[in-house]
Amino acid sequence: MELVSDVGWSNFTLAALARNQEIEELELESLFSDKVGLLQAFSEFIDEQTLANLDSDIFDPEIPIRERLLEIMLVRFDVLAPYKDGVCELLKVTGKDPKMFVVAAKAIKISMRSSLETVGVSTRGIKGNIKIKGLAVVFLFGMRTWSKEEGRDITATTRILDDRLKWAESLATSLGMVEEKSGHDL
Repeated sequence: MELVSDVGWSNFTLAALARNQEIEELELESLFSDKVGLLQAFSEFIDEQTLANLDSDIFDPEIPIRERLLEIMLVRFDVLAPYKDGVCELLKVTGKDPKMFVVAAKAIKISMRSSLETVGVSTRGIKGNIKIKGLAVVFLFGMRTWSKEEGRDITATTRILDDRLKWAESLATSLGMVEEKSGHDL
């Protein structure tokens, strides 16, 4: 991601990455079909690292789902932090590049599905798709705020995520997707 930040996505190539990392270009090309394939692998890496860095209380059913989802998102932003400049560069081009947009949308859908399933929320059927898309909206609000924050302090990101998760929970409750008292059926 450092190279993406330095040269920009449009100038980023697998050949440039191979030179930068001092590895054979053919070796890199055998792993990734193109730079978008590398981006998909990066997304999978972030998902794996997010899950690996979660505290065991993420599975505690006594903790409200909203709080556990907030924790997952905050861990995700912690994992993304070392790559922030490159991620922010990717955010700039995603809206302008249809292929990037599709790849990013798919990656976010996979990540949000994983987040919901980690805390025990079903993602099956139409209701499941609504939950995934709702959490994706929350995440994107957080991403926009995070991209503007300086340094490692993510107070504003935490606040927006918490506010938007409360909004999503309220909306899900009004749509009958959550039991009001328990909050455990999102």
